[in-house]
Amino acid sequence: MFFNRFTVCIISSEKKIEAVFSSIPQPEDSAFELKTCSRAEDFSSAAASGCAVIVDCTAISGDIPDFNAENVVLLISADAPLSDETLEKSGEVWVVPKDEALAEKLLKLNFKRLMDNMKFRADSHKNEVCFNTAIDSVPDLIWFKDSRGAHLIVNNSFCKAVEKTKEQIYKKGHYYIWDIPKSEYEQGDYVCLESEDIVVEARKTCLFDEKVKTKSGMRQFKTYKSPLIDSDGNIFGTCGIARDITDIQNTNNELDVVLESMPYAVIVADKHGSVISTNSKFSSYFPEDGSIIGENFESWKEKALAEHTLNADGNIEITKSAGDETKTLVFNEQPIIDVFNENIGTVNVFRDVTLERAFEQQTLQNANTDFLTGLHNRRSLFSYLRLVKNEPQLSLITIDLDNFKSVNDTFGHQIGDEALTETSAMIKKCFPNDFIARLGGDEFLVVISGICSESELESSTANLLGTLCGAYRSREEFSMMTASAGIAYAVIESGSHNIEKLMVNSDSALYCAKNSGKATYKLYGKVVRDGITVKK
Repeated sequence: MFFNRFTVCIISSEKKIEAVFSSIPQPEDSAFELKTCSRAEDFSSAAASGCAVIVDCTAISGDIPDFNAENVVLLISADAPLSDETLEKSGEVWVVPKDEALAEKLLKLNFKRLMDNMKFRADSHKNEVCFNTAIDSVPDLIWFKDSRGAHLIVNNSFCKAVEKTKEQIYKKGHYYIWDIPKSEYEQGDYVCLESEDIVVEARKTCLFDEKVKTKSGMRQFKTYKSPLIDSDGNIFGTCGIARDITDIQNTNNELDVVLESMPYAVIVADKHGSVISTNSKFSSYFPEDGSIIGENFESWKEKALAEHTLNADGNIEITKSAGDETKTLVFNEQPIIDVFNENIGTVNVFRDVTLERAFEQQTLQNANTDFLTGLHNRRSLFSYLRLVKNEPQLSLITIDLDNFKSVNDTFGHQIGDEALTETSAMIKKCFPNDFIARLGGDEFLVVISGICSESELESSTANLLGTLCGAYRSREEFSMMTASAGIAYAVIESGSHNIEKLMVNSDSALYCAKNSGKATYKLYGKVVRDGITVKK
């Protein structure tokens, strides 16, 4: 309890009463100072400040001092007459018997009771000060009502909300305090009075969402209400604490609007891992999950991301079917950090990158594809050769069109472009499973990775040249064209192929075919026809 210091003034011509009182143990957390004086006027200021005054009527003569009656204790003898005036000037009267031993016992007993009462009153006053200070320091509305619903105690926040003083509120009811006509209350969406009936019936603390009309407009409160129960188990009133969550609710509504307007699927989980919010975009991407509010997010995430890949940035990607489309979603998880730097949840976003990936794929394809023919270009060719340079066998067939310049000069570049596109189609038809690139102009290259005999290489190349010549003869514009080819291959047991040397050998074989009359092919290192040999 609180520490209290008291002064007890004894008006007596003798010190024996002070000696008796001094022998009594003082209450815990208290200090009683005893002062004895034969003149009452010496204690006038002390008595005025609330100190206790004990007047020994058995040891003084004259009139009893005129002190505050609440603080005065009269000591009288058993046979002393007591007038009405005397009683009016005293708070208590202690009768002192003539038997000294009995008198001392009674004095001790009465003084101990006096000390306990003084301490109790001081503690009660301080408790009241603490209580009022505490509730006035709280920003929430606090009130206490009697069983009839009249307000007895309210805090400053309550007064501010209703724009009335504590004196105006004291013992007033709901309609007066909130300035709401009863007819309007009955028609409105208010539950304040009804909720108190629920609390009384339940005999326990209950939580309510309440709407109250104030002079500044409608306010939303989160209200805790409790019954006040006395020692006999009877309810003598109710108390309540109301937190104004109007601004918080408005903020939540704004956040909901923000979440709904976001073009991403959003899931918010609390610090316990429970899902507390999703937006409509989430439902469109994950319609099979319905509402997952309250479910464990980690369990859901494990299922949702079971089949995922990592993109170039190391982020998780998944594909989802949305109607007739397949969407690519990138998953990102971010912690929610409060003002104490504590993790209180996560915001989880699925961003639709379908168009981005399509654009990236198209960009990559454009960077590695010949625009006219759709074949691989030089950049793509060298990337592929780096991938297959360790294959046991690597074969190159370099193809060049004969008399292509004449077609361009005679019929124009449009016909020349058609010759190139038809040539590309024929090569793809003859080598459907192999890598084909346009090196530039009218020169093409076929890369065959894997074991392939010389006879197979020659047969495939001869078939290609025959196919091309047949196609060229079918159009008058192309009738002067033929094609030549050079073949080179290498076999290794370990290590890597010398790609540069292999390409030079293929070019050399092509050069030999061109010099031997065109419309033919040469295999590097072998006499093909007409006695022409490509030297190693």
